[in-house]
Amino acid sequence: MRTELSYRKYNQCLTFMDSKVLNRKFNEHEVKDSYAKVAWFYDFWALLTESKAAGKVIEQANIKNGENILEVAVGTGQLFKELLKRNPNGTNTGTELSPGMLSRAKKRMSKSGADNYTLETGNAYRLPFEDNSFDLLVNNFMLDLLPEEDFVKVLSEFYRVLKPGGRAVTATMAFGQKWHNKIWHWIAKQFPGLLTGCRPVSVSPYLEKVGFSVEKVQQISQNTFPAEVIAARKSNV
Repeated sequence: MRTELSYRKYNQCLTFMDSKVLNRKFNEHEVKDSYAKVAWFYDFWALLTESKAAGKVIEQANIKNGENILEVAVGTGQLFKELLKRNPNGTNTGTELSPGMLSRAKKRMSKSGADNYTLETGNAYRLPFEDNSFDLLVNNFMLDLLPEEDFVKVLSEFYRVLKPGGRAVTATMAFGQKWHNKIWHWIAKQFPGLLTGCRPVSVSPYLEKVGFSVEKVQQISQNTFPAEVIAARKSNV
């Protein structure tokens, strides 16, 4: 009984602790520096913690060959490579803020044999594309390192560059539904550098605020690491 009671109190404590999004600041130089340090082992980290969510992003994207697709924050290009496989007759564009990550993505794509893609430096706050340009936009584990007060600004850019009826699929670190998921909130709070500033966030309300219709939300846990994948759509107007 004592053990069960202690567990309940511990779980309640974690639930309370995880109820608020941790504050973050965005500094472009610091972000570039952080990812330059982790680029060499990021693929291994992603394999252990993010690959399951990435698979759900592809699944929810419902790619139709021949589309115009944008990935914001391509990282080392793992997900981007999967986009190319499914859209060989379309146009695939990727942006990345970190030179270290972008270099690895370009190297990976050079081995893919594909030529219908463009990879370039880009800042999600100011996407270098015309309005109504893309059928699909995907964004994998980027929003969770940005200040919460900037979500509307960035998601408005996502909305702007999508065509009417276009889809956006995002993956972020989440609060999780199990007690062991909440350990990651503690790590993000106590040792933010270990996660390059990422922490659990909830994006759905902000997607709706800028005009998206949220169509599907999936909660995922991989080796205790919690993630959330959201599929949303821009209005047809």
